Amino acid sequence: MHRVLRQLKHQLQGVWDLMYNCHSKKNTMKNNIKILLLLLLTLNYSCSDSLQEVNVDPNTFPSAGDAQVLSSAIGFLGYVVDTDLNYSESFLWSQYYTWGQGVSIGNSERYVAQPDDFNGYWARAYANCLADLNAITKNSSAPAYSGIAKVLKAYLFQGLVDHFGDIPFSEALAGAIEDGSILAPSFDAAGSAVYPGLVTLLDEALSDLERAEDGVVGEEDFIYQGDISKWIKFANSLKLRVLMRTSETDPQAAAIKELIANGTFIETVADMPYIPYTGASGDQNPMFARAEYGVGMFYFASNATLDVLESLDDPRGEVLYTKATTGSFAGQLHGIDQGTIKNEPFTAPPTDYSMASEYAYSETNPVILMSPWEVWFLRAEAAARYDTSDDEEMAFETAIALNFKYMGIEDEASSYINSLNYSSSDALVDRIDQIAVQKWISLNGTQEDEGWIEARRFDRPESRLFTNGIWQTPPLSVLPNGTFPSAWLYPESERSLNPNAPAQRTITDNIFWDN
Repeated sequence: MHRVLRQLKHQLQGVWDLMYNCHSKKNTMKNNIKILLLLLLTLNYSCSDSLQEVNVDPNTFPSAGDAQVLSSAIGFLGYVVDTDLNYSESFLWSQYYTWGQGVSIGNSERYVAQPDDFNGYWARAYANCLADLNAITKNSSAPAYSGIAKVLKAYLFQGLVDHFGDIPFSEALAGAIEDGSILAPSFDAAGSAVYPGLVTLLDEALSDLERAEDGVVGEEDFIYQGDISKWIKFANSLKLRVLMRTSETDPQAAAIKELIANGTFIETVADMPYIPYTGASGDQNPMFARAEYGVGMFYFASNATLDVLESLDDPRGEVLYTKATTGSFAGQLHGIDQGTIKNEPFTAPPTDYSMASEYAYSETNPVILMSPWEVWFLRAEAAARYDTSDDEEMAFETAIALNFKYMGIEDEASSYINSLNYSSSDALVDRIDQIAVQKWISLNGTQEDEGWIEARRFDRPESRLFTNGIWQTPPLSVLPNGTFPSAWLYPESERSLNPNAPAQRTITDNIFWDN
């Protein structure tokens, strides 16, 4: 049953992607809607444990149980994270990649954005993932299900804030009659309402999970297979991310020190929350599936990243990117300056340049929600800023070592770490810069969107590390030299349908934690 369910989820993802991204004829759209409705019907009926023909009103639509709804939410979550976020503007705006040979420079590379560009992410996050998870938190009597759903709700809401700023939160998902029929939810202030609300939501999740029993949730949990202890680690790690995000604008030292002292966290790959894919038809990594059967994978290594890797003699470049196989740089890593058109249209073969490797781009790659190296970098930074109970140097070194191990080059970790000469006795600004660079490198290939988000946070007044150093201004950028995107536009679909939507922003507006 679960294999069929997973295949249906991926078909649903493809239909949603088609509906939001193509501009086809009216009849085609009608057909797509029919397909979607058919799949939804199939999803509901195929997941029932029994027909339960007795005492069933034939005039009512059967409701799905916690297991079916959770698996649906996680299925859509994989698509949202790896396609709507990782394989989006963030893929380029993080400057891990740039447009490559054989294609014209697109709007994303020129820092031109349209509100319609973000309709799909907004709709799938709210109408699919969050709607499913909200159904669980409203209706489930099992603390295991409600706790898991609250963790994932916090994860999704944080992502929405970190891209858009103010969002519907307190009145979101309240369109049902019993919830007040709120069809035009208000937008809550990101800093004063949503982020504190995320901490509360995660505390509620932890309370539920502490009361939960193992074995209640099973294979429908594609992330942890119902292992409650790991969900607790995920909840604490996500809470740490939320609290640390405001480190430059609203430090949460006391809360962070208490959390570090008393919580359990994602510490190894065995603890890592991820959504797996077998690579079989209907069960492929979402980024791979969309590129292979849709928009294409035409991105090349950005010299913004390669220059940093080369300056540090960092061996991870050869894991992240392929080597050129033809041309004067054959056998070497060879990138392109961000957004640069050398000879338009490009005439050199793509094999003259480095592209995404299988580490970053494969049909079997998991969608990683939080990595242990991300969490250890958060703990290293927290120790540096707030003198927590963690060993700062150990946390920094562990983060890098885990990333090297995951890449399959753990034998090279020790010498590389020693070459960095990280010391807790150095000036704080220098330690934060080292953490920032190493974290940005480590998120490449697995969490590109988080890499873009954290680069914005680390680019702070005392050290414009990225905007005045690492990142390159594309020659055709419509923004001033040294100016880079820092937010996404509100989707046109929301602004046209919700009278409470705020005025449109620009892509250079700062999210509240970004100064």
